[in-house]
Amino acid sequence: MSATTNVRDDLGYVRAVVSRSERSAFPSGIAYLWAAIGLVGFALVDFAPERVGMFWSIAAPVGFFLSAWLGSRQAHTAGQLSARDGRRQVWHWGGLMIAIFLLYPLMAQGALEGEAIAQVILLFVALGYFLAGIHLIPALKWAALAMTIGYVITITVDGFAWTTLGVLYAAGLVISARVAGGGRGQEPG
Repeated sequence: MSATTNVRDDLGYVRAVVSRSERSAFPSGIAYLWAAIGLVGFALVDFAPERVGMFWSIAAPVGFFLSAWLGSRQAHTAGQLSARDGRRQVWHWGGLMIAIFLLYPLMAQGALEGEAIAQVILLFVALGYFLAGIHLIPALKWAALAMTIGYVITITVDGFAWTTLGVLYAAGLVISARVAGGGRGQEPG
């Protein structure tokens, strides 16, 4: 083999990795996972409010770890093995979970009660998606916008406002996944 053939092969490999990387910066599986979790979790506020706390206490950590696994698999498949990027994602979303957890003392003191608990958590999550849209994955701004609109609905509309939020959130995540990946399947092989 000549040096020219080796260079051509190397450039072909690099081009393929960059192409996969550009197509798959945001694993659609994560968006669909959270769309399903959010749709169920937010609808519970309208249909079974007594189950909301238990649902999110289980779904949020499980979703976090599944997201980390899907993201890691996607990065490996796309050839983006960046520990730094992985840490940024974990710190961002883990920090959001910790901030939400730190609301429990306010709830225990009675400083935060009833539907206001869910609305404050919703504001935290909307801000988390917005900041992720700025610093991590630009397409997540669509999910943040959907959540913000849903938040306004929860404070202004009676009847199925939380279910409407769930539908908006799920749609925002699906749109984010489509925008980030151009609608192509980005799931890890």
